[in-house]
Amino acid sequence: MGLFSTLFGCGQGNDKKQQTNSQKLADITSRTDISEGFSDIFLTITASSKTDITNIYVGQGLYKNKPVGLKFEINSKLPFGITSDGEINSKSGFVKNGVKFISLGQESDKLINALFDLYNEPTKKTFSRNIISATVFSLNQQDTDFDKNGYYKFKLFFNDDCDENTYAEMFFNINTAEKIIELHEKDHDYRKPLLKAFTD
Repeated sequence: MGLFSTLFGCGQGNDKKQQTNSQKLADITSRTDISEGFSDIFLTITASSKTDITNIYVGQGLYKNKPVGLKFEINSKLPFGITSDGEINSKSGFVKNGVKFISLGQESDKLINALFDLYNEPTKKTFSRNIISATVFSLNQQDTDFDKNGYYKFKLFFNDDCDENTYAEMFFNINTAEKIIELHEKDHDYRKPLLKAFTD
């Protein structure tokens, strides 16, 4: 498949600034469009902080009335991935370890078990206590600037240096204006590899 098809498809101690958000938590599936056949989830950004090179967000929500959540650390200045002519920025659009997933403990364990449930997988596990890193490709036509309110879209690649049995992709969007983080499925075939990446 071509590159376009592949892309678009069918450090806490150094924090400089901490912001909190008192928004009421919503069910993580409340915005999901079930007609598309995917189990996408939406988390409310309840806290944010910065280091010299990253932005850190805590995303939380409810699943079956239980609080779930996860911490995300993202490179602050991700280069644009799409040119003004609609071409791929293959030179700098891909950033290794550009997004990191960090467990919050029990809330993240409940979140991964929610994914097991939504993906119709019977096994229940805890979220990895290791930091999970992904290669990120920006689906934006401008460099990201999380200090400005906006809707930023990305594609993530997990275990892209490993064999195809552990490789997975997903879409990852941040709406800093509405304070929402979106985790969108790309393909059902990536469900098991994603769950493996988040639990190993």
